[in-house]
Amino acid sequence: MLQMVAGQKAKFTDLGITLQFSLTADITSQSAVVDVACFGLDAQQKLVNDDYMTFYNQPITPCGAVRWQAMGTQQRFDIDLNKLPNTVDYLVITATIEGQQTMQELGASQVWLEQAEQRLAAYPFSGSAFASERAVMLLQVYRKQGIWRINAIGQGFNGGLAALVTHFGGEVAEESSAPVAQSTAAPTTTASSTAFSSASKSTSSSSSSSASAPQPNINLKKITLDKPGSEHRVSLTKGSKDVLRVEAIWVDNGDASANNDDLDLRVGLLAQHGKHGKAMTYIHAPQEVGSLSKKPYVQHQGDVRVASANEPGKEVVLVNPEIAKHYGGKVALVFSVYSAVSNGVVSIASLQPKMRMQYQDQVVECVFNIEASPKAKSSVVYTYVIGIAIIDEHGITLQHSGETSKRMSEATPRLLWKGDKVDMKIDGAAMFKLG
Repeated sequence: MLQMVAGQKAKFTDLGITLQFSLTADITSQSAVVDVACFGLDAQQKLVNDDYMTFYNQPITPCGAVRWQAMGTQQRFDIDLNKLPNTVDYLVITATIEGQQTMQELGASQVWLEQAEQRLAAYPFSGSAFASERAVMLLQVYRKQGIWRINAIGQGFNGGLAALVTHFGGEVAEESSAPVAQSTAAPTTTASSTAFSSASKSTSSSSSSSASAPQPNINLKKITLDKPGSEHRVSLTKGSKDVLRVEAIWVDNGDASANNDDLDLRVGLLAQHGKHGKAMTYIHAPQEVGSLSKKPYVQHQGDVRVASANEPGKEVVLVNPEIAKHYGGKVALVFSVYSAVSNGVVSIASLQPKMRMQYQDQVVECVFNIEASPKAKSSVVYTYVIGIAIIDEHGITLQHSGETSKRMSEATPRLLWKGDKVDMKIDGAAMFKLG
């Protein structure tokens, strides 16, 4: 095994490293909470986009090439460079310390590269190597002249995570003054749920981001839901003209066919009270796109028919945040994706669908969890429910679902109000896309 020191580099070919491996950070401290992330950077060493910051609250990249998991004191990234888009040339493992503590708090720690349960390279370090740094670039995997290499960096930033993100050409979202309620069921991780939530805009003396290139806006307060029934409350700002944005995002299934990487986002709406209280309204493209200014106060932004290795598929729905006021009470929305039989044989699980809801700087994602949705592995299961939202005049409660339709069924999700709670059944009439 190669024992590396800061600044040392090596070629994968010299170490016998293939394109599938893991990078594991084991960081020790008596009192400090340290979070580890992997940044995907382009050839100019700038963040590709905010989907390529992989950490406890965003545990997988859209392409599936980088997957995060925590194991006790260790945080591991399973990496498959075969799946990585050609726009990503660098993967950088970083560590960030919570609050105002510094990296001097660290004990004996290390980050290592492992393949087939064999450690091939390791970079050991401790707090004695640092002074007032609160964020550190530890290890880098990068491509140069077509050859992948590894580099032990050991470079820190006094400004913490905000300075680190700025160094990578990103922009940290400003803190919101609107209160955000805590989720009633937190994501299943062992990392701190607050370590990436306190940074505001900051600049770094080492920042060299291009003025002409767009800056990915990194929202460090994003909440990830991955268990059925887990939920989070989003606060609405009274009188604000901001709309609620909901995205269904999926990835290329990797089978080299462009004909079966298509999901359709459908939204079912049911008001709790009023004359529409018992009638479901459905919004889907291209025939029932809806409207923001009149009922149903939900508008589909158009059909997307493909995903690629470099660009995830994405369909977008906008929701008028005053929808509950317009309907005279709570409104329930069910968000599902549908894989048409005509798209060819493909499993929904292979497309890894997730839902991202954003209102101002509040972001909540419902991510795919194969353990919660094993039926989605079947190519004859066509509907997957991403999430259910209940909207009142003060906020939105988003709940992870993960339910699927029965085999060979093209039924549509249907809602039913029972008091202040909503039941869902996937037994509504089939809806087929025209054109």
